Amino acid sequence: MASVSPAEKRRLLSETPFFAAFPPAQRDALAAHLTERSHDDGDTVFLRGDESTSLMIVASGRVALRLTSPQGREILLAILEPGEIFGEMSLLDGRGRSADAVAFGPCRLLSLDRRDMLPVLRESPEACIRLLELLSTRLRRTSDQLEGVALMTLPSRLARLLLTLSETHGARDAGGEVLLPLALSQRDLGQLIGASREKVNLQLGRWSAEGLLRRQDGALVICDTEGLADIADIGAP
Repeated sequence: MASVSPAEKRRLLSETPFFAAFPPAQRDALAAHLTERSHDDGDTVFLRGDESTSLMIVASGRVALRLTSPQGREILLAILEPGEIFGEMSLLDGRGRSADAVAFGPCRLLSLDRRDMLPVLRESPEACIRLLELLSTRLRRTSDQLEGVALMTLPSRLARLLLTLSETHGARDAGGEVLLPLALSQRDLGQLIGASREKVNLQLGRWSAEGLLRRQDGALVICDTEGLADIADIGAP
């Protein structure tokens, strides 16, 4: 991947939702402190517990955040897209990473160290509010995941996930079908809802037979959004 130029770094910050509200002069000053790193698919960006004080920005590609138990079981917390940031907890408290981060395909990341970001937070109430909003969003997402695993049936959890993905990444055609272009395997889907690959495969097969969804060139297509919404709402098997 080509190196990111200073102008490109400034542009990326201006298009990143978290930094977009910052004054241009403030963004340009931060852009000057960004360092770049590139990763191939499957590379470890960092592991839970690693010492670090930096916030990271996805410039291109995707990054998966996950937790791994001592027994090797994994829970996929999120898949971050270009423009999203992560590592904000270590930036704030200077402590170790709270989860593993892995490249989900080739990706390019920009890193901003705590020593460069804290002065901005001290001087800018707006920057602090933006960071609090980000942390609140992440906490709500985690609470929703825990609620799903603890209280909802697998079909409900999977239906809710597919509907969420359709809202954030889906492409709806004139007939109302929604294409999910994300390259998520059944294992990935299972990790996002706390289920095995085999159970996800079985449920997707049932829904395909019922006409709720179908496969197209390796991707999933939601044929009946309302049907999935009913399953997500009432937990129907």
